Parts: sequence; structure tokens; C-alpha cells
Amino acid sequence: DESPRAWENLIERLLARPQYGEQWGRHWLDVVRYADTSGFANDWERSNAWRYRDYVIRSFNADKPYGEFILEQIAGDELDPDDPEKRVATGFLRMGPWEHTGMVRAAVSRQQYLDDVVNGVGQSFLSIPMRCAKCHDHKFDPIPIRDYYRMMAVFATTQPAEMEAPFFDGENLDGMEEGRARMAKLLSWAQADLKAIAEKEEKAARAWCAERGIAYVKRGAAKDVPEDQKPPRFAGLDYYDQGFQRLRKQDAGMWRRRLERYEPMAQSVYNGPDLTRPSAKLRPPAPSKPKGMEIPKMYIYAGGSVYSPAEPVGPGSLSALPLHTGSAEPAENPLWAEGMDGRRTQLARWIADEASPLTMRSIVNRVWQYHFGKGIAQNANNFGMTGKKPTHPELLDWLAAYFIENGSSIKTMHRLIMTSETYQMASAHPERARCAEQDPDNDLLAFFRPRRLAAEELRDSMLAASGELNLALGGLPAFPEINIEVALQPRMLQGSLAPAYQPSRTPTERNRRSIYVYRSRGQADPLFEVFNQPNPNESCERRDSSSVTPQVFTLMNSDVVTARSIAFAVRVGNEATGREARIRRAIALAFGREASPEETALLVAHAGKMLSYHRAHPPEAVHPPTEVTRSVVEEMSGVSFDYVERLDRYEDYVPDTQAWDVTPETRALADVCLLLFNSNEFAYVF
Repeated sequence: DESPRAWENLIERLLARPQYGEQWGRHWLDVVRYADTSGFANDWERSNAWRYRDYVIRSFNADKPYGEFILEQIAGDELDPDDPEKRVATGFLRMGPWEHTGMVRAAVSRQQYLDDVVNGVGQSFLSIPMRCAKCHDHKFDPIPIRDYYRMMAVFATTQPAEMEAPFFDGENLDGMEEGRARMAKLLSWAQADLKAIAEKEEKAARAWCAERGIAYVKRGAAKDVPEDQKPPRFAGLDYYDQGFQRLRKQDAGMWRRRLERYEPMAQSVYNGPDLTRPSAKLRPPAPSKPKGMEIPKMYIYAGGSVYSPAEPVGPGSLSALPLHTGSAEPAENPLWAEGMDGRRTQLARWIADEASPLTMRSIVNRVWQYHFGKGIAQNANNFGMTGKKPTHPELLDWLAAYFIENGSSIKTMHRLIMTSETYQMASAHPERARCAEQDPDNDLLAFFRPRRLAAEELRDSMLAASGELNLALGGLPAFPEINIEVALQPRMLQGSLAPAYQPSRTPTERNRRSIYVYRSRGQADPLFEVFNQPNPNESCERRDSSSVTPQVFTLMNSDVVTARSIAFAVRVGNEATGREARIRRAIALAFGREASPEETALLVAHAGKMLSYHRAHPPEAVHPPTEVTRSVVEEMSGVSFDYVERLDRYEDYVPDTQAWDVTPETRALADVCLLLFNSNEFAYVF
């Protein structure tokens, strides 16, 4: 494009692509700690979390005004109870790790949820970590403990639950029927095993009663039956039966939960009184049942302990940030209405107020950070005294004002930043030594600092180069192939083992963009983990970009990357003829430029050497297992027993093209492709 507006035209084309929302939605999901499971000992499935992920992507693609984005995530259900997308949006309030079981007092786990939400709202929208004021007045920032609990009182009536939310136009529902059928089959297998064990136990219990001439009564079925006239617990079951029964009960619960992935529901909240329910399955009370409409009270808890309530507090905002009412002068922050409904709406409107001194600065600083590698204020989650001071505070103020004046449009911020001379600086600089001496951290942005691709970008780039990338938008989580040892290693859940990780059945399903990959808090994808995908238990203000030895081993030796290099070689072989032409084509696809004669000659020679090797060393075919033997210690007896776990996905699996499927010439070319994947030019943006 030789026109004077070539650069602007390119920016507009990129902003209009649906992949824009996927890339920038990923940044927001880092901040809010998106995951498909709840973490902790049970790591329960959050079956419908994928709908919140898609809501975020849609919002960025639609360039939703940022104030509206805030309102929907904090109080969408209050603003429009009949809009399912607003219900899905409040999944923001369910993103943190949390569970409630019989191992923890209900008051404690409830307080943990409220604490997580308050801190999450503060970090995400205001760039203020709130937990520092949980036990005492903040040591550095003007946040008294009263303000912390006033914010908490806003959420005192907010209860987490899986809520009905009909599917709507624009949602990708591909794979629903197949997924539902598979989960139903897995559930039926577990139920059949449980039924067989139950029948064995009942038969033994009846025999026990017959020997004693007493009527058969199921244990626990009749409270007035003396204990010595009830069959013994686990009658007729040996340690294997007892342990296997425990496992299959957990499996059945897992499959029931995963079946909800295909139901019109949302990880969301509702307004109501405190209810004590295990977090395995959260539901609002039925309309026919009395809800006990007493509004929960909130107190300042001395030392942060829920067992030490001091003075009561009502919902309110932070006293250091005045409440603006549209007049020239801010009004004194009043306590807000204390009814069951509407508390979150008040908070959301206060945060989204354009006069807020923090909200708009927070988001424009994040946008700046993702373009330049670091923000004007480098602690994007902490604008307080313990965060790094902004290098250019006047610029941050000006950007926030510009953002507001332009309808709080994030795409407008992209246009402003990317058309600036600062953004268009080259990676090279004629006086690099002087820059290093006078501005070692490049705060003045005299040059563009090269950045390594994020974990997801690296995988997506390999899939794009190999021609395998599936660009379908939204929908159910994808399960790519991961390191087989990690996939099959035993993973403890509370008192049992989790089912093994199994990839999606077909390459098309597996090769989705990485933002759609299933995220388990209890089992990280090794490729993503080694390349610094953040732990979803904490909000990530900025990703690390460390360089460690396992990254080398992963890119050079892992089966996952090897499979991508083979697919890359197959593509190049189909698009060019002759070794030299194929290598030039591979470099063009990997680097986006023409190959130089020197590197072409080097890689042609390398491919020739590898061809000799592969002709002399044909690979042996390796197929994934359809079952795996597990060894578990039975909790009650302490005895170890083995059982076989069926890996149903591999029974009709469609594998990627493997080394034994292609010729020695293709394997040699794949070695060249593997080198390209391992190069700095592929892994870095310059």
C-alpha cells in the first residue's frame, strides 16, 4: 500500500477483524483471573465460564464503551434481569478461586468470597488492591478499614450461583450435541459401576439380616432401628470395592457437573440472604421456597476475623474518592441504600463515573502497557503508594481526558497510540549506548523494545504457520494435545483422583486459538506454563517474560512442537517444489519476509544432512493408550489398590500427522521448520 494513509488503513483493518477481540480480551481475562475450574482441593468445574470469556471478546470487538463494560460486569443482572448477556457478564464476580465444603465453616468461606470480590473489583477497575485495609487502616494509602467493609457491604446480598441464561444469537454452539452425548455416556458408565457395587452391598446386607432373623433395613434409613439391628457399613465390600465406589461417586459428580457445560446457564450471581451450600453445585432457592428475606448485616471485623464483629457498616464507596453528582463540586460520599437489590448498581455507577480520578486512568494505562510492554504507571493493579510512580503523570492525565472525550472507546485509544511517532519508533537506535546510559529502562521510549510472544501467541503462531489454526469464534473450550506424561499423571482431588486430561477428538477441535483452551487451576498446560502464562489464582497486571532452560527443551524436543513442525513441513511441501523453494517458502511463512541467500544455503545444507539421517532411522509408530492403570490408597483402610481408567477419547481419536506418516524428505524439512520455530525472529516482535 503506497498511499499516504497506508499505516492508518492497516490499523483499521486489524481493528475490524474478529481476532482483535480475542487478542485484547485475553489481556482482560488475565486481569480478572479467568479459569474453567474453581481451584482449591476439589477444583470443581465451572462449566459455563466459557460464556463469560466470549462476552469479553464480543465486548472488545463491538468497542463497547468502557463505562458500560464496567456496569455490566458488576451489576448486569440488576440493570436488565431479562437480558441473558447481562447475566453472563456478571461472571466477572465468579472468576476468583473459591469453594465451600464441610471442611470450612460457612461464615469463613462466605467471608473469603466477599474478600475476593472486593479485592478483584478494586484491582481490576480502580487499580487499588483492597486487602491491605482488611485488618486495619491502610498503612500507605488513604483507605480506612471502614471503607473496606463499606465496599464489602455492597456485596453482602450477592450470592454466587449457576443461573439460567438462555443462549442467544451470536453465541457459537458448535459441538453441543456431541459433547453432551459423551458426558452422558461417561456418567452412565460411572452409574453402572456404582449400581453394581450397591447391589453387591445390598445382597450382603440382606444375607446378614437373614442370618440373624431380623428385617432388612438399609443403613441409615430408619432412625428408630437400633444400631445392632442394622447391617454393617460397607457390608460385603472389600477395600477395593470401597475405594472404587468413592472414585466412581466423584466421577459421577464430575460428569454431572460437566454436562452443565452444554446447558443454557451462566456462572453468575443473584441477590438474596446468606445460604450455606457446598460449592459443588450452586443454585438460587426455588421461588416456591421461603428465602428468609432477612438482609445480611455487615460489620467491621477486628483483625479481619469474621468471628470478631465490631461496629456495623452499610454499603458505600471509598471516602478518598469523592462521589460526583454532575455538579461542579463533588458531594460528600453518603452511605448508599441498604436494600436487598441495587447495591451493586450503585457501586458500578460510582466506579464508571467519568469524573472518577482512577477508573479511566486505570484502563488507558493498561492499553498503553500492552502496546509498549509497560505502563506509564508500571504497576497496573496498584496506583497506590506502594506501586511505581508514573513516569509521565501529565500524559496519563491527558490520555484519560482524551479517552472520556471520545466516548471511552478503547479502539480510539489504539488509533491514537499506534499513529503516534512514539509507537512507530524502530527497534534499532543509532545511539543505543547513550540510551542505555541516560535512560536504561527506556522510560522515554526512544526505541521499541522487542517483546517475546506470549505463551498463547507462540502456540497460535505455530498453528498459523503450519496452516492448522482454526479461526472459529467463541464456543466450548478446546482441549489441545499436551505433554502425555502430564496429561496422564495422577492428579489428586480431595480424597480421590481426577480423571485424566484427554484432548479433543479431532485436529479441527484441538487447533482452536489458545484463548479458547480449557484452563484448569489444578492442571496447567505445560507449554503455556513454561512460557509464563499467569496463574489464574491471582490477578495478573503484567506477564513475566523470563528466559529459562525448560523453554529451550519445550520448543526443541516436545511432541507438541514436533507435531507442529511436521504439519508446517507438509504445508510447505504442498505449496512449493524443490528443497530450496520449500525452504524459502517456510521462511516467508515463519518470518513474513524473503529468505536471504546465506540462510537459504545454510538451511538447504542442513536439510540434506537430516535427509540422510531420516533415511537411515525410520521412526516407529506410537499410539496413545485407551486405558491407564491407577494405584490409589483407600482412605478408610489405608490399603493400596489398582483400578483401570478408560480413556474414551482415544478409542476413535483422529491424530495429527506424525513422523511415521510422512516421507524422510518431509521429516528432514520438518527439522528445518523446527529450527524456525526456535529462532528469535519467530518468537519475538521487533
